Amino acid sequence: METLLGLVVMAGVPAYFVVQPATLWRWPGGWRIAALAPLLLTVPALVFSLFSLHDGSNLWPLTLIFAAAVGTLYLGALWFARRWLYA
Repeated sequence: METLLGLVVMAGVPAYFVVQPATLWRWPGGWRIAALAPLLLTVPALVFSLFSLHDGSNLWPLTLIFAAAVGTLYLGALWFARRWLYA
């Protein structure tokens, strides 16, 4: 079970960097504003990770990995909500 959780978290990172721009590009109005919410978490996580990399920390990507996984889950839930409301 831990392996599956790790796989989902690690797959969430590249998925986030694909899904975030796609939702901002394709969704109109309030859905686009709702899709901006994960940026409130991932931008500070990216800045913190870059500072950690600059300081020589070997754990520098962890914050960004967890933030991107949470952002992917949020955008997935938002996508399901949008599909459910417009179905």
